[in-house]
Amino acid sequence: MKFFYENKDLAVMADFGTNLAFGAHLHNHIELVYMIEGRVKAFIDSKEFIVCAGDVLIVFPNKIHQYEKIANESYFVSVFPTDLCPEFQNIFRYKVPVSPVLRNAYKNKKLLPLMENIVETNRENTPFYDTIIKGYFLIMLSELFQMTQLEEAKSSDANTIKAVLEYCIENYTKDVQLKTISEELHISKYYISHLFSQKFHIGFTEYIGTLRISHACKLLLSKDKSITEIAFSVGFNSTRSFNRLFLKYTGVTPRQFINQKYSGKIL
Repeated sequence: MKFFYENKDLAVMADFGTNLAFGAHLHNHIELVYMIEGRVKAFIDSKEFIVCAGDVLIVFPNKIHQYEKIANESYFVSVFPTDLCPEFQNIFRYKVPVSPVLRNAYKNKKLLPLMENIVETNRENTPFYDTIIKGYFLIMLSELFQMTQLEEAKSSDANTIKAVLEYCIENYTKDVQLKTISEELHISKYYISHLFSQKFHIGFTEYIGTLRISHACKLLLSKDKSITEIAFSVGFNSTRSFNRLFLKYTGVTPRQFINQKYSGKIL
């Protein structure tokens, strides 16, 4: 597993691309992919799906997902917070798609132009950006949900997962441990450990580490702090452990990550 993250501060990401391959990850946003050409293999909570040209993939919050390349591909992808469109909160909170893959979505001729407008608006960041981008997303989601079969989410599991993940997200820069989260949430630490290993396929400590590295990546893209300052600010107690884990999850050292940014290799 190369990278497993939660990017709480993300607003709206929307773009076209040609290489969707990405390691297992999770976040509390909606992720939407429209395959324009080619195919990609997607895994959601360990279930495998082949997303073909003309299909739409919708990943609801807190679902482990990853992508593997099959052949040349072209796609639209967007990751956005659920509160961008509060009109759909009841769906986001209490429903899940029967299947995350919406086959033959290309038949709805409104979708691709909407996605093109979303990308263009997101790049321009006009004075009325918030209203315009919300409007496009409301229309796009309205079209998609008319074509999507939804079912009730398992509330007990969903609520427990949400509580655990939210606690981790709020406290990962601290010395957070299983015992701490167990006492704070009144959930057995053995159940939490089981949840991570069986549901997320990652250890609790490893997950906390990936949250820290994800935050560190964002901070490294600015010039505000040194590498040492960033390491301690995201929860590490030594630069050695920070450098080791950063290399493990990103494939490069923090210094190389910065150099790639200025050489134009980081998009």
